[in-house]
Amino acid sequence: MASGVGGLRRVVQRMLQGSGGGGSGGAGLGTAAPAAAAAARLGAEAGQPTPATHPELLRPGELLPGLAAAEFAARRAALAAMLPPGGVALVPAAPLVYMAGVIPYPYRQSADFLYLTGITQPYALAVVDSSQRYSLFVPDPDAWREQWDGARLGAEAAEAVFGADEALPLSKMPSRLSEVLSGATAVLFDNDRQAGQDAACAVRALRQLAPFQEAQQQRRLQPLRPLLHKLRWRKSPAELALMRQSAQLAAAAMRECIQMSHPGVHEHQLAAAFEHRCKAGGAQRMAYPPVVAGGADACTIHYSRNDKPVQGGQLVLLDGGCEFHGYCSDVTRTWPTSGKFSGAQRAVYEAVLDVHRACLDTCRPGATLRQLHHISVRLLSDALAQLGILPGRHASDIMQGSYRRFYPHSVGHWLGLDTHDSSSMSHDRPLEPGVVLTIEPGLYIPDDPAFGRFAGIGVRIEDDVAVTVGGHEVLSASVPVEMAAVEEMVGVATL
Repeated sequence: MASGVGGLRRVVQRMLQGSGGGGSGGAGLGTAAPAAAAAARLGAEAGQPTPATHPELLRPGELLPGLAAAEFAARRAALAAMLPPGGVALVPAAPLVYMAGVIPYPYRQSADFLYLTGITQPYALAVVDSSQRYSLFVPDPDAWREQWDGARLGAEAAEAVFGADEALPLSKMPSRLSEVLSGATAVLFDNDRQAGQDAACAVRALRQLAPFQEAQQQRRLQPLRPLLHKLRWRKSPAELALMRQSAQLAAAAMRECIQMSHPGVHEHQLAAAFEHRCKAGGAQRMAYPPVVAGGADACTIHYSRNDKPVQGGQLVLLDGGCEFHGYCSDVTRTWPTSGKFSGAQRAVYEAVLDVHRACLDTCRPGATLRQLHHISVRLLSDALAQLGILPGRHASDIMQGSYRRFYPHSVGHWLGLDTHDSSSMSHDRPLEPGVVLTIEPGLYIPDDPAFGRFAGIGVRIEDDVAVTVGGHEVLSASVPVEMAAVEEMVGVATL
C-alpha cells in the first residue's frame, strides 16, 4: 500500500480509541476535523458497520458489538503461537449461496473467519503466520458489483479499520501468496472448504496456486480446524455476554410462544412468532429453522414442516435459537396446548425434567460432556423401565442399546459461533470455565398402539449452559421448566 495508509491507520485508530487526535486549542481543533473525515470515509468503505458509521451499534474500538479490535488481535496471536515454526494458516471467508442461481441468500460468515477477523463479508482470505503477521486479501474495486450489492471491504480499510499488516486485492493474491507459501514449512488449511459459485471466490483461486498444490503433494498441508476449535471452545467474557443476550432473546421468544398457545394454534404461527420476537430484539437471523412440533411430530427430532394446527390435549415441542452478532442460542421447551398436562404427559415430562436437573447438577469444571450423556442414558433407561414402556425390561438391559429408539441423540453439544460449535473438541475433555454447551435430554415414544397411553408423546427440555469457576450458569433460565410454571403461562396472551 501507499505510504499514506500508515498515517490514515493512525488517524482511524485514534478515532476508534475515542480520541480526536489533539487536545484543546487550535492545534487539536485543526486535527480533529481531518481525523473525523478520514474515519468516516474509511468507515464507509469498510463494507460493514464501524464506530464511525454506526455509533449507536459500535463503541469506539469495537469491530463487532461488544468485541474490541484488541480481542481479535489476541485471537490471531494465540493462533500464531500454535502454528509450527514457519507455518502459515489460511482462512477463507464463506462463499455466497444463491437462490435460483441468481439472488444471494442472506450472507452468513464462516465462524472461523469471523472469529479471527471480525469481517462479515464474502470474497476475502485471511493469512496468519507463525511470526504473527496478519494479511488480508479482499475484493478488487468493482463499481458495477457495488451498485448491486453495496459497498464492500477494500484494501485500505482492511488495514486501517481491521488491523491487517498487509492488505491486497484478490487480483494480486496469486503472486503474493505464492511467495508466502513457497517459504512455508507447513500450510494449515481445511481442504473441505467450499469454493462457491463466484469466480472471485478466494478458495478456488487458492487451490490453483502451484505452491499450494505442491504443499498438498508434499504433505505439508495440515488441517487448521482443530486449532481454531480449541481456541473457540472457551469463550471470553465479551463472548459470554453476547451468548447471554442470544439465549435471553430465544427465551423471551419461547415465553411469547407459550403464552399465545391454545388448542388449534398453528405450528407455523408459533414459528413465525418465535422468529419475529428474536429479530425484533436484535437477532440477525435464526440459528437454524425452528422446530415446532405438535403431538406425535415431536418424536421427529428435526421436524421442520411446521404445517399443522396443534390440537387440544396435545403437547407442542418448540426447539429454536437465534444468532446475536454471530453467537448462537439453542433452547427447547415442551408444553400442553390446552394448559394442563395429562397423566401420561406429566409422567414423561417429569422423567425428562429429573434428568435435566441431574445433568445440570453435574455440570461443573472437571466433568465431561460424555459423563453428562451417560447420566442421561442411565436415568432415562430407568424411566423407561419405571413407566412400563418396555414391559419386562430392566433399566440395565435398556441401557445396552434399546433406549436409542426413545432417546436417539446426545444430551448436549458445544455452543458458540455455530449451533454445533467446535465439533472437533472431544466430549471426553474436562469442562472448563468459559465453555458453553446445551443440556437437552428427551424422551420420544413412537406413535404406536403398543405403547398405550404413552404413544406419540415427545418431550425435550433444553437449556444453554455456561461453565463457571464455581459450577454453571443457565443462560436461558428466564423461560420456566417446572410443570406448574409452564401450565400457568400457557394461553395468557392471544394472537
